[in-house]
Amino acid sequence: MEEKLYWVWLTKIPGLGPRRIKKLVDYFKDAKGIWNAGREDLNSVKGIGSSTSIKIIESKARFNFKRELQQLKKFKVKVVTLSDKCYPKLLKEIYDPPPVLYYKGDISSLEKPCISIVGSRKCTSYGQRIANRLGQRLAEIGVSVTSGLARGIDTASHQGAVRTGSTVAILGSGLDNMYPPENRGLAKKIMNNGSLLTPFSLGTKPQAGNFPVRNRIISGLSLGTIVVEAAQKSGSLITANLALEQGREVFAIPGDITKSQSKGTNNLIKSGAKLVQSLEDILDELSFKINFTSNRPKNNSQIINEKTLKSLAPQEKQVYQQLSINPQQFESIVAKLNLNSGQLNSVLLELEVKGLVEQLPGRKFKLNKYHKERSI
Repeated sequence: MEEKLYWVWLTKIPGLGPRRIKKLVDYFKDAKGIWNAGREDLNSVKGIGSSTSIKIIESKARFNFKRELQQLKKFKVKVVTLSDKCYPKLLKEIYDPPPVLYYKGDISSLEKPCISIVGSRKCTSYGQRIANRLGQRLAEIGVSVTSGLARGIDTASHQGAVRTGSTVAILGSGLDNMYPPENRGLAKKIMNNGSLLTPFSLGTKPQAGNFPVRNRIISGLSLGTIVVEAAQKSGSLITANLALEQGREVFAIPGDITKSQSKGTNNLIKSGAKLVQSLEDILDELSFKINFTSNRPKNNSQIINEKTLKSLAPQEKQVYQQLSINPQQFESIVAKLNLNSGQLNSVLLELEVKGLVEQLPGRKFKLNKYHKERSI
């Protein structure tokens, strides 16, 4: 732990960002070597001038190893650094990865394939349902769902994921300043099914400038980012743009064109983001395959129950009743129903997330073979 505290010290030096820290570590081999370095040695590092060297030297008098360790133990916070083997592999690949991550829970959940789900804080009920069910289904098939623990879409995706698997919440504050406060209960569940993670040290409050840093980590941890709902200008679009800069995939859920929460996502699709009509749209685009049927019901007690069917919305019932175990073309389904293509896309996605419908190649849809005869 002592070696990690040298890293913590480095991140608390004003003006010493990830890039300079990496230069120093590369030169002195480790964080402790920087602590032991004199001013002349520090000056010899390219990009570290005299003023920065003075800051580094002076900061040592202010850093209290014992107090830092006591605080970490008090809040049961663990530390992982860039030099640790368990540092998230994908995050290490981005430009200027955070030198230190503070976490609670099980960081090994980040060894699974990660997909992030982000969206509006002021989401619609439709967006909330989609995020919740996407989180649940992705976690169910072995994906770690990453998001930012914010109100709205983030919360819904975490809530769905903790029911069936693991999820990771990235905070824009220290782990002793949980934000938003109403998600403290959810945060405890996440620690039991994944981890809470932040680049910010204990005592850091959730200030506006912290959230772009958090968003960069959300996308950096993930193979792809799914934007469920986003207004024209929003933090979710920032996350999507960061994902593109990091060479990761961006997916968007099509939304109601009359809703402000859909403008950002629909524009993402126009700009080239992958339109999501089914879970396979997400996984097929990525460089790994997960068998959806591996976690499907294996016996009658697990078969979709009457409660699920009874809870369907009117349009969902309409589409569900039109489908059968025989595959049907998307265009054929549209022709038989009083729905346009956009509405049918949304309903089919809802039904698939609920496990009622399967999509086959060629935009064909059929009922999931595991559920009972319908009775709505």
